[in-house]
Amino acid sequence: MSENPYQAPASEVADPSQIDPSGAGFSGEVHVREAAAGGRWLSDAWRLFSANPGLWIAFILVIIAISAAVQILGPFGGIAQSLITPVLSAGIMLGCDRVYRGGELKFDDLFAAFKEPHLVPLLILGAIYLVATIVIMLISIVPFLGSFFLLFDNKPLSAMDLLPMMLGLAVFGLLLVPLMAASWMAAPLVVINNQKPVDALKLSLVGCLKNWLPFLIYGLLLLPLSIAASLPLMLGWLVLAPVLMASAYTSYRDIYYSQGSTAA
Repeated sequence: MSENPYQAPASEVADPSQIDPSGAGFSGEVHVREAAAGGRWLSDAWRLFSANPGLWIAFILVIIAISAAVQILGPFGGIAQSLITPVLSAGIMLGCDRVYRGGELKFDDLFAAFKEPHLVPLLILGAIYLVATIVIMLISIVPFLGSFFLLFDNKPLSAMDLLPMMLGLAVFGLLLVPLMAASWMAAPLVVINNQKPVDALKLSLVGCLKNWLPFLIYGLLLLPLSIAASLPLMLGWLVLAPVLMASAYTSYRDIYYSQGSTAA
């Protein structure tokens, strides 16, 4: 077992975007992992974070600053944020990929995907997510309206009165989950493996669905971590948020490469 799971490959590889250091390449196939993989994705993500925690926290602070800055655009701020989020995420995925190959994370990685040929496909990815989110909201708001107008009455609401609102929220959640699954690993598939936006979304969705059990374990482990991160004035999210971002890469690496995750 290697002491450094992120060391550089011993021999040159022909195409570093398609072949990992162990010699097992990206084929576009989805590999079904065991339940324990969900915990491994988080532990591998922690190792990525702990290699350079200061830079990871800087990434989060810059992303927060960008998100605050675009709000001055008013309604267009949300659109701009939806479009650039996959681009920023993809840059971090490129940085994670370099660390996996024995390199170092760099601050410039955050903006690396703004360069061609990745920018346009990633913007399309963001646009698809934005449109899909709007459609989901429009669908889920229909049953919600049944209770919405009752809120303006002075009469107390019964459980039956709130049923349409609860149904609307349930519809929103049920439709949002597959959209999030389709987006979870789409950015690295586009920026590292040159997948087209729609193909990347489909491949990410299939990868999540086939690995529903490790993702369930991942979510169960994440729940107490999220609570712990929120207790000290949300400051814990300066650590947990980078780990979550890194886990998008570690899960992607585990699912789409035959040799599995970044674990030694």
